[in-house]
Amino acid sequence: MTLRHLITFILGLVAGTVMAIALAFSPGEIGGVHNGAWVSNPNIGSPDANPLVRSLVARRGLLALSREEAVYFTATRDSEGHNLTERCRYEVIGDMPPTRWWSLTIYDEDSFLPRNNRDRHAVSQTTARTDATGRVIIPVGQDEPGAIVTENAGLFSLTLRLYHPDPAVLDALDTLTFPRIEPVSCGGET
Repeated sequence: MTLRHLITFILGLVAGTVMAIALAFSPGEIGGVHNGAWVSNPNIGSPDANPLVRSLVARRGLLALSREEAVYFTATRDSEGHNLTERCRYEVIGDMPPTRWWSLTIYDEDSFLPRNNRDRHAVSQTTARTDATGRVIIPVGQDEPGAIVTENAGLFSLTLRLYHPDPAVLDALDTLTFPRIEPVSCGGET
């Protein structure tokens, strides 16, 4: 091997390592299917997941189940396209896709549960409020019973987990009707 080949090899190795670290630790999406404000990747927890998806899942600490057991959707923006922020109040409103059980959890900018003493980081099928038509109404960032608390969350994300989803969910992730994330107020506005 010539010196030129050795230098090229070392530069390639260094560049590849830097790119792999940058991709794995970037705030990039693990999604591939967009549905309103929600993003999912049907390969999470699957042997078909590519190395980038696997590294992002591992870095974020997801205990990814197979898609027949759970499908994960994440939102970092509201239904108007604005970043979800602790400065605003929201309502997640609508019908949940057909599934045996679901939950909605908040994560802070570092993909952890926000640190606060209220311990209201999630709402589930059994704890969510519904209206007269059966639509789910989940207050986020509001100070009322049943609300998901956004204190110390900064720019946050919401993760919707569908456990044991109906086959229709798996076949049509991008065509289902998901709940909207409606902004209620920001920074004292109404």
